[in-house]
Amino acid sequence: MTRGRLTSLALAALLLLTALSPGTVAAATFSISTPYPAVTVQPGNTVSFDLNVTTPAPERVGLAVSGVPQGWTATLTGGGNTIDAVYTGGTTPPSVQLSVKVPQDAAGTQTITVTATASEGTRTLPITLTVQAGTAGGVKLTTDFAKLSGTASSTFTYSLTLENNGTQQQVFTLQGQGPAGWQVEVHPSSNTQALTDTIAGGSSDTLTVTVTPPSTANAGAYPIRVTAVAGTQTASVQLEADVTGSPSLSLSTPNQVLNATVTSGGTGTVTLVVTNSGSVPLSDVTLTSTPPTGWNVTFSPASIPTLQPGDSQNVTATIHPAGNALTGDYDVTMTASGGGASQNVDIRTTVQTSPLWGFVGLLLIAVVLVGLGWVFRRYGRR
Repeated sequence: MTRGRLTSLALAALLLLTALSPGTVAAATFSISTPYPAVTVQPGNTVSFDLNVTTPAPERVGLAVSGVPQGWTATLTGGGNTIDAVYTGGTTPPSVQLSVKVPQDAAGTQTITVTATASEGTRTLPITLTVQAGTAGGVKLTTDFAKLSGTASSTFTYSLTLENNGTQQQVFTLQGQGPAGWQVEVHPSSNTQALTDTIAGGSSDTLTVTVTPPSTANAGAYPIRVTAVAGTQTASVQLEADVTGSPSLSLSTPNQVLNATVTSGGTGTVTLVVTNSGSVPLSDVTLTSTPPTGWNVTFSPASIPTLQPGDSQNVTATIHPAGNALTGDYDVTMTASGGGASQNVDIRTTVQTSPLWGFVGLLLIAVVLVGLGWVFRRYGRR
C-alpha cells in the first residue's frame, strides 16, 4: 500500500472519530431530561424537578405539561416566572423547573408528562410520583433557651431552629400564641416580614420569636407557644417569659389640680391620690413633705401598709402655715415612697388673710369714728 493511500485512510479515520465524539453527538441532540424522573412524595407536599432542554442550535422550544391528576397542580417556571416556552442557547441548557403540588388526599402512583416541541420535532419526559404517607421524616422545632426573664417593659427575643427531616421541600406557616394582651411575632431570621418559611428536605432554618408583654403585666411566669405547620405535619415548642416586675408610684389629686388655699394662722387640706402604677405590690408606702420654713404638714393616713398593682388610695394632707406667713403663693412638695419607688408633686399653696382681722379692722374703725363723734359733741361748742 502506498504512502498516499495510508495518509488518506488515517485522515478518514480521524474525521470519523471526531464526528462520533461525545461532545459532537450531544450538541446535535434535541432532548429534554431530568436527573430524578421518579420520586416518592408525601401528601400535601410540593416537589420540584430541574429540567434540561438542549438543541443543536439556539431556538425557541415550546413546553407543555399533561397527565396532571385532578386536584394536583403542575407549574413550569424559569427566571422566577411561569413559562410555556424556553429559548435554548445551543450550548448551556437554560434553567427550567417543574413544580408539582400534591393534594392532601392523594394516593398511589401518578405519571406527569412534560412535552418539548422544537424544529426537530417533539420530545416527551415522563415523570413518576409515588404518593406514600410517612416518608417525609417529620419536622422538629427546638430552642436552646426556652425561658427568658425581664420586666414588663422588656422585649423577649427567642431563637428557634426549624428542621425539615424529610426528603421534600416544605412550606411552613409560622404562628405564635401568648396570654391575652401579649404580642407574639414569629418569622424567619432572614426576613422579619415573612409569615412562612420554605425549607428544603434535610435542611433547617433559624426562626426569631419576638414577645412584647403589656405594660400592665404583673410579675409571674407566662407561657408562649410557637407552631410551624406544613400540610399534615406540625411542630411546636413551649416557651416561657418570666416577668420580674417593676415598682412604680404616681401621686396626684382627684381632679388633677395641684393647688391649695390656707388662711394665715389657720390650716388647709388637700386630697392626694397614691397609685401603684408598677407591676409588683408595694409595702409600707409613706408620705412626707418639704414645706417652707416654719410650716408643718400632716398626713392621714400617715402610711399605706400594702398597695397592689393598679390600686389607688386617697390620703388627706393638712397644711399648717407658719404663724407669720405673709399673704402669697408658696410651693409645698409632697412625696410618696415605698418598695423602691417614689413620686413627688408640688402643691401651690395660697395664704390668705384671716377674715377675723377684717372684722377687727372694721371694729377699730367703728370705735375711732364713735370716739371722734363724742369729742366733737363735747368740745365742738366751745
